[in-house]
Amino acid sequence: MMIVRELWREAARFPAALAWSTGLLALVFLTHVAQAVAIAWSMSAVLRGRPEDVLAALALIVGIALARTVLSLVQASAAAGLGGRVRQALRRRAMRAALVPERLHDTDARDGSMRSALGDGIDGTDAYVSKYIPAIAQVFLACPVIVAALAVLSPAAGLCVAAGIVLALLGPMAWKRMMARRGLDHWDSYEDLGSDLLESLRGMATLRTLGDVPGTRRRLHARSEALRRATERVMRVSLAETAVIDFAVQAGVVAAAVAALGHAAAGQGPAIEVYLILLLSSEAFRPVRDLSRHWHAGFLGLTAIPGLARIGAFAAGSGAAGSGAPGEGLAGAPPHPAGPTAEQAGELRVTGLGFGYPGARDDVLHDLTLTARRGSLTAITGESGAGKSTLFDLVLGFLTPDRGGIALDGRPVRPDDVAVVSQRPVLFAGSVRDNLAATRPGAAAPDDADLAAACRSAGILDEIRRLPHGFDTEVTEAGTNLSGGQRQRLALARALLARRPVLLVDEPTSALDAARAAEVVDTLHRVARDRIVIMISHRPETLTGAAHVLRLDAGHLERSAP
Repeated sequence: MMIVRELWREAARFPAALAWSTGLLALVFLTHVAQAVAIAWSMSAVLRGRPEDVLAALALIVGIALARTVLSLVQASAAAGLGGRVRQALRRRAMRAALVPERLHDTDARDGSMRSALGDGIDGTDAYVSKYIPAIAQVFLACPVIVAALAVLSPAAGLCVAAGIVLALLGPMAWKRMMARRGLDHWDSYEDLGSDLLESLRGMATLRTLGDVPGTRRRLHARSEALRRATERVMRVSLAETAVIDFAVQAGVVAAAVAALGHAAAGQGPAIEVYLILLLSSEAFRPVRDLSRHWHAGFLGLTAIPGLARIGAFAAGSGAAGSGAPGEGLAGAPPHPAGPTAEQAGELRVTGLGFGYPGARDDVLHDLTLTARRGSLTAITGESGAGKSTLFDLVLGFLTPDRGGIALDGRPVRPDDVAVVSQRPVLFAGSVRDNLAATRPGAAAPDDADLAAACRSAGILDEIRRLPHGFDTEVTEAGTNLSGGQRQRLALARALLARRPVLLVDEPTSALDAARAAEVVDTLHRVARDRIVIMISHRPETLTGAAHVLRLDAGHLERSAP
């Protein structure tokens, strides 16, 4: 038995769902006990030659089996609901903790490790929360009741079963502690392989150019072998633990059977009591067997606990509810009660802005000044590394300026004033509606009128209406079933739904052909009539019609001809 305090605390944040799942599991177990009693009754009736009791017992057995089927289905649904709530809360909290300046600019962090923890790690906790925790509760609720019933029937049988249960629970403790230590190595190996594979796929073109594909193949093979060895170590320990549990269960049942036979030989009771002792002795260990089975199912999630703790998924004082993770490019700070809407904000002013990364010899931005107004598109150009993305991070609140300030209509800009459309929009598997609503976590889902208004402003409404199911059309992972222009405009509509007065757009046409790029730029000019829109772009054709074109060079902004 392994108690993981972090996951128990997470499950306890949903007491009603936890109690409902555990209660239903206890009812399922009671059906097994009731069936054992009915079987004992039927066998005793057969020996006594009472066919009417046999028929009644068989009918009772069938009824109990049907009731257990229904209860099992309801309990599985309740358990899935509990696990889903905990997964959602963990992922939401981990995303909020991950999207902070320190992590976004941490050069030592590996995307593959973060992705493994946020994906497989959090998903792997489901079995522990939805099955293992209720199973532990069942052990402490059900086993004492059965042992007490056996003690009434036969004190010797009750003592044997109690000893077997104690041995089955406490015997593997040392093995489980060893498994927990080895589990850290297992998850580390899993994270390392995932990180290396992701980085190799991203840099495949570079690896081919440098001729390092064979070397990369060898490194991935070494990582795979390390994971295999770690998995085998865990399996060996797990098999030994299973052997201890099986020995305790079998020894307890055999000892109880011997006690039942002695009870019968001594003529101390009718046959039904002997059958009850034999059947209840086996049922007493059912919760222990379930506990062992669910432990193995949830092991991967448990090995991910240290990684999730490092991210901040179990931050103290974090509620299970609360606001969700920020949508694409939206800062994660909670919204302030007051602030301008997109239609009210008039001017974003950056004054004397200076910023340098810790340890860097030179500042990225020096005394930078910028004024962007609602009603016209402001474009920023510059060489790679000039500081354009840093400027956006400062406006978003991901970074804190060393000097100067950023004000919206005369007061400091707040993270919830700003939305951003990134160079590569993040779309996920789900409907168009789900992707559009992702920027409003914790709020009521936008209705069709809101969706239509945002998509009309982004210039994609007609295309969505031509899709097979409109807003309910499924989008594949990363939006691969949409064109590049559709992905960009869908991301723009999503940003508009956030209703934030400042919109930052990073290289919106970098992956589009000329025709699609022109459509996106026309859309941005239309959106800029009602919002403050600042765009980063390298392509000259996107600057056509921009009222203000500024070039960032050596940390300063200079006006450039559009």
